[in-house]
This record gives sequence, C-alpha cells and structure tokens, in this order.
Amino acid sequence: MPRKVLKDSRIKRELLKILRENDIVSGDEIGTKLGISRVAVWKHVKELIELGYKIESTHRGYKLLKEPNKPYPWELDVKAYYYLSVDSTMNVAKELAEKGEEKWTFIIAEEQTAGRGRLKRSWISQKGGLYFSVILKPRIKLTEIEKILIPSSRAVAKTIQEYGLVPQVSQAGDVFINGKKVSGILVEAEGELDMVDFLILGIGVNINNEVPEELNATSLKKELGKEINLLEFSRKLFANLMKELKEHNLFS
Repeated sequence: MPRKVLKDSRIKRELLKILRENDIVSGDEIGTKLGISRVAVWKHVKELIELGYKIESTHRGYKLLKEPNKPYPWELDVKAYYYLSVDSTMNVAKELAEKGEEKWTFIIAEEQTAGRGRLKRSWISQKGGLYFSVILKPRIKLTEIEKILIPSSRAVAKTIQEYGLVPQVSQAGDVFINGKKVSGILVEAEGELDMVDFLILGIGVNINNEVPEELNATSLKKELGKEINLLEFSRKLFANLMKELKEHNLFS
C-alpha cells in the first residue's frame, strides 16, 4: 500500500495567510489573489478541512475558525514531507536519501506503525507526539557519527526548557524529565569508512501523546498538565536543531 505524503503547497500557504488576515473572504476574491479558479479554491479548502482546519463556508465566503497546529509542510520554514501514518520515518528518509534527496529535508509522521530506537528497540509513536527524521550530509567518517548525538539532544533539551521544564540529557542522547524519558534519538548512516554519504537523524518527542506507565516515560502534556501547540514546538525544535548542528561545523 503506497504511503500518502503531504508536500509543501504554495496555494495552501497563501490561502491560509489570506484567511488569517481576513474575517470572511469570498472564494472569488481568494481565487483572484491566488490566480486559480473558485472551484480550485474550494478543493484546497476541502483538503484543509479534512486535515483538521475548521473553516466555515457562508454565503459571504470562508472564515477560519480553528487550526490543527500540526507541522504540515506549508506551515514550516524547512523542506518537509508529512505522513499521516508510516512504518518509520527513518525508512522513508533513507529511501529518499538514496534517490538523491537534498540535505536538511525533514520527514515527519503523525504516527509510526514500526517506529524504532537504538538497538532495534521499538518506539511507540501514537498521535500527538513529534516523530521525524532529517537527511544530513556531514563531513565526517562513519566511525564519527555519534558526534551528532550531543548537539541534537541539546537542541531537544533547549526547546523543552522554553516551556519551563528542566530536562536532563544522557550520554546516549536520550532526554529525561524527572527521571522519565521524554525523547529519544537514533542515528543511521551510509558511506565509506573515511566519509559518510548521508546520515539520517531520527528524533521522537512525547508531546501530547499518551505514554504507557510501564515504560517509565513521560510527555510534555503530562508534565505541564495542558496541551502543547505541536506546530509551535516543531518550529522551535527544528530551528534549534539546525543552529546546534551548524555551530559544530559538521554541517554546512
């Protein structure tokens, strides 16, 4: 069964911008601004509604009532692919990298059916969390790929700190809050011994998802007692991650 992927869309970016800047706007006006037909406007509105945006259609036009706050590609400042459900973002990222996908491409999943961590451990990936892999092309040897763990986990920790929590980072790159795991990192690479062809960095963060008690894990929602804006968290983490990695001069 083919994976359904959501890609960036100029139309959706601009359509949402128009809806956010206006109380009610007609389909004709939107179509004129975007250079598409009224029918095409409705098609995009319908797709957005199916993805969780609450958009009211009245005789005067469209009104944006509520947003899903999910890291869809058109909501981000990085190149991204978004999967509603996938076996593992690591698998997708590897396939794309082998086909020549550019560096700093993020593969995000709403849920994973076969998410994994280090040592082939499974990573339960229910809706509400942030699960992603990013394609990197560092100037390092295969034996040096663990150099990426500390700056990556530091980026996760810094992002969590912005929410008033005090995370702890292990040498393996895992992030904990009050001794309970909230995030894990996985690194896989391909190439020759003296140079990596590409590296896949996978990160999972428990945000609003349910976390089984027996796993000694936690989530930001559980720690803070409230829902977290997943899109806002994603934007912060992606920015922190790129900053931390580039500062280590391993990545251009």
